[in-house]
This record gives sequence, C-alpha cells and structure tokens, in this order.
Amino acid sequence: MFSRFLDLIARYQLALILAALAAGLVWPSIFLPLNPWNGFFLQVIMFSTGLRLDFVEFMKQAKDWRTLVLANSMMLVILPFLVALPLAFFAPEWTLPFVLAAAMPAGLTAPAVIAILGGKTSLAILIAVSTSVLSPFTIPLVLRVMAGQTVTIDVTSMMANIAWVVIVPLALSALVQWKIKRKRIERFVDPIRLANLAAFALVIASVAASSAGPTGAPTVTTPGAGFLGIGTDGVIIVILMTVFWIGIAWLASAMLAWRDTVDRMTVSFCLIYMNTTLGVWIADKFFRETGIAPKLVAIFIATTLILPVFKLFVPKEKKKTFRKVYAVEQM
Repeated sequence: MFSRFLDLIARYQLALILAALAAGLVWPSIFLPLNPWNGFFLQVIMFSTGLRLDFVEFMKQAKDWRTLVLANSMMLVILPFLVALPLAFFAPEWTLPFVLAAAMPAGLTAPAVIAILGGKTSLAILIAVSTSVLSPFTIPLVLRVMAGQTVTIDVTSMMANIAWVVIVPLALSALVQWKIKRKRIERFVDPIRLANLAAFALVIASVAASSAGPTGAPTVTTPGAGFLGIGTDGVIIVILMTVFWIGIAWLASAMLAWRDTVDRMTVSFCLIYMNTTLGVWIADKFFRETGIAPKLVAIFIATTLILPVFKLFVPKEKKKTFRKVYAVEQM
C-alpha cells in the first residue's frame, strides 16, 4: 500500500511541485528557515538516488568512449551555448536561467524513467552518472563565460559547493552499495524513496519562500505577471525555447550513427531530462538577487510535460509495458 502511494506521488510529481511552490509562497515564514538546509537536502537526494543506481552497468557502458564524449560535451558545454544564441537577440533576460538549466547534468532518475519508456537503462546510467560527476567543473566555467559579464561568479567557490552536494554523496552511495550490496539495499527502497521525495519538496518550498514577499507574493514580477510571476511573455518564451531545446537534443542524438534507434532516443531524452533540484539550488544560492529560481522551475515544468512524447518512439514490442509518465522522482 505504501509503495503504491509513493508510486502515485512519483508518477505525478508535477502535482507535488505545484503543491510545494504554493506552500512556500503562501507560508514563507514556515519554509524560509529551511533555506540554509537546501544543500543538505540536495545531498540526501543525490545519495538516496545513487543507492538505486547500477554502477556496474555504468562501467560496462563507459567502454563506448565515443558516446561518452559526445553525450557529455553536448549536454554540459555545447547545449548551453546553443540555447543562448536566440535568447541573446529576443529575450536576453532569459539567457541566464536557460543557460543554467541547459548546463545541468541529466537527472539521476533518468534510468528509471527511460526504463518505463522503453529506452536503454544502462545508457541512461552512463549519461546520468558521468554528467553528474563532471558538472561541478563544467557548470561554473560555462556560467563564467556565458554570464560573467552580467553577474559575479566565484568559479572556485561554486565548484567546491557543487562537488560537495553532488560528487561526495554519489561516491558515498557507491561505497555503500559495494559494502552492503544492492539486494540488501532494496529491502529499504520505500524509506529511501520517501526521503528522496520529501527532500525534493522541501527544496522547492524553501526556494519559493525565499522569492516571496511578506504576503507570499513573488518579489520578482513582470507586467501582467502570471504563472510563477514570469508573465505571459515568459510562458511563450519557455514554450518556444523548449521546442528549440528538443530540436537540438534530437539532432545531437542523430550524430550517434553507430547506435540503434532506442539508444539514440535514450540520449535525446537524457539531454532534456535535467537535474532540476541542482539547478534550482544553484539559482537560489548563487543568483538569488536575480530572481531566476521561479524561471528555472517554469523551464523544468515545460520540459517535463513533453516527456510522454518519447513514447512515440518506443519500439512496438515494448509498448505493452509502457506506463503514463510525467516525472519519476526527478532529482
């Protein structure tokens, strides 16, 4: 019964996100004190998700160095630059949030979602783990180049902070798996998932509270501000740029001529399925004065809503096992 309840929350996680956002905006005095703990919550998320990753599969897939290099360079370096190009001309105020979102590693739960969609889990593990390990070094450098003229970026401090909340818990989860073994960890899968979801909700709520005024209204708004305080123009920009992002991901996956259709679909999915919690945490910790955290959440919601599109590319023999997916504990 409890497992089914967690499945329901995980599968319709957008409802959890919206509830956490609403709670943070309506009761900022309750969730704002949690803001200093967001780094710890992110460590909980990375550790609990890492416990369920198959690092053996990661090592097997890592032998294909061409896929490893292409996926990491595209996701962590090339994609942020390509996304920034059109924004520089028609919406420069959205450059930082989109560059930050595009520079994020793949969500560590990408293997779980791609398994449901009919993709290759082992390949998703390769991309999720490798991009996560490299992200503490690439994110600060990409932001320094792309946004260093408009905001102050302490590259060394950012690298150290991201490594602390990403690499350390991931390494610890791998060590725990090695010592305890995955079968024993699976006995505690429900408490692990609960900790994952709870930490995620608290991060979203506390970030929303930090961007709320005394009455719970967002402090950063635009004329006619609507959803998340980004305005109608912001919603249109998010939609258009999400479509552009999907196009880039699809073209990138097409370069993997030596991989089959399922593999290419998996790569394109990973290029879109970003680690939102990390992005929101970085936005709130290092760029709070810019008020871009709500924009990061809006971008995440848009990219999450298009996930069911990938079911169109699932091989017919696997469609019987397809389940409706909008998000699965995306961390």
